[in-house]
Amino acid sequence: LKEQGFDGVVMGGGPQRIADDFEKFSNLMEIIKNAKFPVLALCVAHQLIPFAFGGASGPASQPEFGIIEVFVDKENEILKGIGPSFKTVQSHNDEILDLPDEFEVLAHSEKCKYQVIKHKQKPLFGAQFHAETMQGEKDEAIFRNFVNICKKNKGK
Repeated sequence: LKEQGFDGVVMGGGPQRIADDFEKFSNLMEIIKNAKFPVLALCVAHQLIPFAFGGASGPASQPEFGIIEVFVDKENEILKGIGPSFKTVQSHNDEILDLPDEFEVLAHSEKCKYQVIKHKQKPLFGAQFHAETMQGEKDEAIFRNFVNICKKNKGK
């Protein structure tokens, strides 16, 4: 994708379940693991990140649906200017269960401890919520931040 001129990739969510559709995700897993550009993985794509690095995702102990408050644990470039918490759209039965050591947690909710994650060395970000719907109060800001990350990493 970088050779085709892409500066970054956003992988959207969907109705898929990790256990049912895992084989369909091989191309996404390859991008997640080997991307040389920024990646923002949302919902089910976020849940794929651990598998690419030796972790796991699976059924959530408490699925989340509707508008949910997310709490920022660590402000990072993807959450720059977001504030201590924000409300966004959730729709997931699965979640990350085992986060590999290469990642840090940037935000959580009451029911999901891995709402926003980042690889410690790469510009690889995951968010459990559906920022692509632009229905959450900070979704647009998160996308603006991601565009800025792409600009900063262009040519690297």
